[in-house]
Amino acid sequence: MSTLAVVGAFMRRDFRINISYRMSFALESVSIVFQLALFFYLSRVVDDAELPAAQDLSGGYFGYVAVGLALLRIVGVSTGSFSRKLNEEQTTGTFEELMATPASPSLIVLASALYDLIRATVSGLLLIAAAIVLFGLRLDLTLASIGTAAAALVGCIGLFASLGVAVAAFTVVFKRTTALLGMVVTMLALLGGVYFPIEVLPDPIEKVANALPFTWGLDVLRASLLGGDVDPAQLAGLFGSAALLLPLALVAFAAAVRRARRTGTLAQY
Repeated sequence: MSTLAVVGAFMRRDFRINISYRMSFALESVSIVFQLALFFYLSRVVDDAELPAAQDLSGGYFGYVAVGLALLRIVGVSTGSFSRKLNEEQTTGTFEELMATPASPSLIVLASALYDLIRATVSGLLLIAAAIVLFGLRLDLTLASIGTAAAALVGCIGLFASLGVAVAAFTVVFKRTTALLGMVVTMLALLGGVYFPIEVLPDPIEKVANALPFTWGLDVLRASLLGGDVDPAQLAGLFGSAALLLPLALVAFAAAVRRARRTGTLAQY
């Protein structure tokens, strides 16, 4: 089968499954509104005068955190989707059959989570749209800023796919990854500056946070949407990290599958 045929088969399957559970879409939309409302009213007790001065951003704290929440929503779904799809295949008894097909393990693991990656991205964009329509968020949008934001989003998705495939490799070997996923998302939220500027962290931790590609992606995305100064080095570093980490994660996943075959644990969950 060609690559497009494999990707298309997974996309059609996941789309048909998801539209059969329409209530989940409604509940997801409601949760977005409640989450935004929480931070909108929290922003009223935060001093906006210092944040824009320090970050060179418009929109105050609510704009700052809204962009962070959108990206965190994408990373939360996309990072966990790879291992979740793998677990679903294991519990339904189809994982061994998939690994026995002519398609490579790398193609299968990427195609299996592609629908969730797209859905997570749409969910993040809907969060920004809801912040604009319901809570009056103002973005500083030009053709250049939209292009930069789109580029940063693509780089972030590549980075998140790398993390997701790495977690899927861990799942093949160790089976349970709920705690690992929670730790990864919480760590990124803390060190990436989703809720507050990383400058408030202790110096050693701030240095670690500044070295994370997630931080670079969020900084570029915020700056492009909220009128800040975009650092081209951060954008280049984001794409470089994704280009390096994704092949490494795919190699790790293939190695995990080979190990599971040798030990006879490929279908265990």
